[in-house]
Amino acid sequence: MLNLIYSIILLSCISPKYSQQYPIPVDGYKLTWNDEFDGKSLNKAKWGHRGLGKRDDAYITAESVKLDGNGHLIMEVFKRNDSVFTSMVSTVNIFETTYGYFECRAKFTHTPGTFPSFWLQSPTINKLNGTPEKDGAEIDIFEYYPHLNKDHVSHAMHWGGYGASHKMEGPVWGKLENTADDFHTIGFEWTEKTYTTFVDGKKTFTGNQLISHVPEFLILSVGVSELAAGPLSVKNLPDQFIVDYVRVYKKN
Repeated sequence: MLNLIYSIILLSCISPKYSQQYPIPVDGYKLTWNDEFDGKSLNKAKWGHRGLGKRDDAYITAESVKLDGNGHLIMEVFKRNDSVFTSMVSTVNIFETTYGYFECRAKFTHTPGTFPSFWLQSPTINKLNGTPEKDGAEIDIFEYYPHLNKDHVSHAMHWGGYGASHKMEGPVWGKLENTADDFHTIGFEWTEKTYTTFVDGKKTFTGNQLISHVPEFLILSVGVSELAAGPLSVKNLPDQFIVDYVRVYKKN
């Protein structure tokens, strides 16, 4: 037993994969879905590339997604010739769920003009004049905007589609803790009655309105948009959104 304890302590000291982790801040849950990003390529049984092609000020490409072999997903923003490339992956048509505790541990891009995100989305969000309760929502568990607030992430939600009937709540800002390796842990509890967000182990928001009761899928992305994130600082490219893990817990 002492050798096992010693090995765990030693591993936590030398491996970024296990450094500065927080216990989940909610009780009564068990892990039911996760990706630790082990291996050499994206697990196609869990993720698919989403929205390939032009989006805002960049092109989404599968080329921007890779695993580093050390348990991390790398989502890179880079420039080639006159074009900028980025990435988005999702679990649409693979894994969709209602309610639970969702957690992502990641290191963000720091280039103005980019914004890494972890979010949920309903397949029926585009319904005209839809409601979160019946048609689901886009739930932005976190978005990070280097040009706005380097010490915070934002939480927000959208519903009613993305046209004339679009509605939005937020953003609410959650303060990031100082971490030795610049990785941060963002959590989201979604129940039948509440939404609650956590940043680096601390509660940042709780609310009991506009609750989605519709299955939602997971998305990881790096947006590139002057409208949303300011002018792109091309001199800082390439830049990377590095994801340590994504985990989903359900009530026991």
